[in-house]
Amino acid sequence: MSIHSERSPLITPAGEAMVRRLREHPDAPRFNYVTGDRLRREDLDPIAQFRQRLRTNRGQSDGRPPDWLLERIARWQPTVPYLRQVLPAHGDLQRDWSTLPTTSRLDVALRPWEFVPDDENLDRLIIYRTAGTTGHPISVPHHPLAVRCYEPMLEFALERYGVLQRFEADAVACLLVGAQVRTYTYATVLYNWQGAGFAKLNLRQTEWPHVGSQQRYFTAMAPQFLTGDPISFAEMMRLDIEARPLALVTTSVAMSPQLKLRLAERYRAPVIDWYSMVETGPVAYACPLGNGYHLLPHDLYLEVLQADGTPALGDQIGEITLSGGRNIFLPLFRYRTGDFGRLATDSCRCGDPMPRLLDLEGRQPVLIRAADGTPVTTVDLSRTLREFPLLLHEFTQRADRSCELVVRPLPDSSVDPVEIAAALRPLLGDERLSVRLDSMLGDRNGQKSLPYRSELLLEE
Repeated sequence: MSIHSERSPLITPAGEAMVRRLREHPDAPRFNYVTGDRLRREDLDPIAQFRQRLRTNRGQSDGRPPDWLLERIARWQPTVPYLRQVLPAHGDLQRDWSTLPTTSRLDVALRPWEFVPDDENLDRLIIYRTAGTTGHPISVPHHPLAVRCYEPMLEFALERYGVLQRFEADAVACLLVGAQVRTYTYATVLYNWQGAGFAKLNLRQTEWPHVGSQQRYFTAMAPQFLTGDPISFAEMMRLDIEARPLALVTTSVAMSPQLKLRLAERYRAPVIDWYSMVETGPVAYACPLGNGYHLLPHDLYLEVLQADGTPALGDQIGEITLSGGRNIFLPLFRYRTGDFGRLATDSCRCGDPMPRLLDLEGRQPVLIRAADGTPVTTVDLSRTLREFPLLLHEFTQRADRSCELVVRPLPDSSVDPVEIAAALRPLLGDERLSVRLDSMLGDRNGQKSLPYRSELLLEE
């Protein structure tokens, strides 16, 4: 059994050939990881059902949690330790919904095991770490079946923009583009897409065999579409990488209108912005007519809440809160995302009846550059900073590229600013960097502490 068949049980000889093509091309990057879709035969029917319901089960709720969600929570309650603790044993979920407790990133960070049902088989449990774009990464328990539902949701979003894709075993479906100092990179195939190729790449020159390898590899692989964050796509343009994708799909963080327009003009393809988190999976995609973000999956219940847990009304902005989902190892119960927006339930001219998020205040891309001009992502910085006992941090890069880091140590912990600066120096090069301690960071005037800021613009 090959290492690829262990991680991709349904891989075919054609799939093995595709992996070799992706990995052994003369200009292929130095892949540092091996993974696969982990699909089994018993997963195929549930995914087919999900794909169908994604199209047929679209519509608005009446402002109350739907029956399917209440039934699921009633099933979860006796088996999920966290829900056993926080939900009343004999309450009425429908009647008491707005007064029930909410959950947050902190709950998952501190006690992820309490969200895993007692009676669930753990043989297929996998762990994902959040990227760290908004602070320290956390570990999230996941099931392969939930992850593989990403493909039907990508299909749906592409179709909404008029992109009719045909996935074939001898073609590359997608390249996931990154631009980090260090990240996992791999090549695999996706059974959901007829065994078409998929690769996660890092654009940094240190990961490629020759100058110009990135450009030649993209040309040779000819991916049908690209996914990545705004910083990575901006780096693609800076490196003048040629590609003819049918679409570009942005992930994780919001994209500025200026960068979106430049990408669409440069690659002559629609740029589809969507809202997604590791904890929840894909949540919403940008309306093709520009009318906010439509809820994407049919198995998520969307609320926008005020601080006290009551619904934000009318034009009020509130915290985006989600329940349901398809990850059996992390049932979502009134999960506060930390992102904010307004909820619109009126009909949309684009024809999708799902509710929309307006004025989405999600995670903004933050561009930080090293002394040599290469981008340094917040993921790179978070990976280094999590080695220190920090409660909060604020990293700022000024327009002149000087940097300031303010850190708040964990209680009863001590950190040395000189050591932190030395750990960051390999990432930033000779950029001016000051590090100082602040035991009150995040506690002044009720202001939210932003872990990363930059005065540099992606469009420059």
